[in-house]
Amino acid sequence: MNEDGRNVIDTTHVTGYVATMRLAMSDSAYSLPEASLRLPFDEALLKKSQTLATKLAGPKLMYILDIGIGGSNLGAKALYEATAGTMDAHTPFAPKMLFADTCSPELLADITELLLSEVSDKEEIIIIVASKSGATTETITNASVLVSALEQKFGSLADRIVCITDQNSALWGVGEKQKYHLLPVPKMVGGRFSVFSPAGVFPLLCAGIEGEALMRGAQAIIHDAVERGTESDSFKAAQDIILWHERGAVVFDFFVFHPELESVGKWYRQLFAESIGKGKTLEGAPTTHRMVPTVSIGSTDLHSVEQMHLAQPSIAARFLVRAHAPHWEHQFLAEDKVFAPLVPGVSRRAPCEILDAIYKGVIETYRVRGVSHGEVTLTDLDPESLGALLQFMMCTTMHLANLLHVNAFDQPNVEAYKDATRRILGGKTN
Repeated sequence: MNEDGRNVIDTTHVTGYVATMRLAMSDSAYSLPEASLRLPFDEALLKKSQTLATKLAGPKLMYILDIGIGGSNLGAKALYEATAGTMDAHTPFAPKMLFADTCSPELLADITELLLSEVSDKEEIIIIVASKSGATTETITNASVLVSALEQKFGSLADRIVCITDQNSALWGVGEKQKYHLLPVPKMVGGRFSVFSPAGVFPLLCAGIEGEALMRGAQAIIHDAVERGTESDSFKAAQDIILWHERGAVVFDFFVFHPELESVGKWYRQLFAESIGKGKTLEGAPTTHRMVPTVSIGSTDLHSVEQMHLAQPSIAARFLVRAHAPHWEHQFLAEDKVFAPLVPGVSRRAPCEILDAIYKGVIETYRVRGVSHGEVTLTDLDPESLGALLQFMMCTTMHLANLLHVNAFDQPNVEAYKDATRRILGGKTN
């Protein structure tokens, strides 16, 4: 081990992978599995999304309906909620984003009722159908139900529908035939790595979020990864995960101290689980690592799962994620004479001071109890910082998969339920 406790890694192997990442970053053909590293630098692809967003997101726009599931909408949802906040449904700003992912009759009914009652002109809505494969069961079902319901009121919505998919997919072919708007996701970019493709960026542009700022944040992380190699923050984070696992950690928690980052945590959960959760190594041998990603919200979940983490401090490792500056400045103080005196030290304190004390208390307790943890500190919850956060986790995941000798970019086991679902829907018995 090094003096800082990290295992000594075969730097020749790692240096070779960093060279691969560098190639992917500049590969306009998107030919490598790490092709997502090219996305933040692809000005032409961003321009396609910006041009279409400018065309469709006019002054009347009220709702952006994002129909997708998994990697096709989790990134957009994560970044939207991080910037719009947790109370966006109760605020007057527009446009707002609605997400239709799972085939829930209640969800579809609620979305349909809302849009039919609130939207009076089709220019008030953009409908996005996002599916990398172009044949995702849940996405195609939801698109069929929601578009049909809306077209009964508005007539053809072809000029308000945007399909985001692989250019060779069935959905792309249908979009061409129906004269829908089309945006591509490069073939080699998997869904969970596609947040900086049109699947993630176009909905955000329609909502008024600055695309260039997102890309700047992501670019800075990629430059750090390829220029500093084993000294980069993303590689050191992957190395930490290996070390924590060797110490006994099997749960790897994304612990965010902002409720508006909950969906970022869920995005991380998919990224980690689908990339690292493999049964075989690249050499075909059974994998020996056991890693489970989870999401926690601070300080809420300190009152729900913290007992387990502190009672068994070796089983979980945690990334604590917090912005240095508050998302919004508030002048609130706990200064009443009824409630504030109930807790010593609360009177005349701002909520941000209280949360800061809680955060510091968590760090101190983890150090005393031996809970493996790392801190991810953001400048703010702005697009550039959020772009950096998501790219940091993607680069860390690529490094981690490389160190574990697993393929970060396939998902062979997920196909099992998809195949069974198609068989059942087709009326075939097993």
